[in-house]
Amino acid sequence: MKKLLGILVLGLLFSGNVYAEWLVVVKNKIDENIFIKRTKITEDEAVEAALKGCRILYLHRVEGSSMKPAKKKKMLELMEACYVHSVIEQ
Repeated sequence: MKKLLGILVLGLLFSGNVYAEWLVVVKNKIDENIFIKRTKITEDEAVEAALKGCRILYLHRVEGSSMKPAKKKKMLELMEACYVHSVIEQ
């Protein structure tokens, strides 16, 4: 019984994390102070969520505002300037 319990405990200790997560950092080429981090189960989901978060940041500033057309164009350029800076498996 002790051997079985010992094997079970050692198995749990050495099994590691089965569900690794991916951390993605997205930055903006124009606005260098912006960075968005997202953690998801798959790499593709993490990249998609981080890019979406960066674009939404600028989209909310444009929608529903009474900005001048030149300012709206600048915000749309910022929205498109988001890029994946790093992808890390955790």
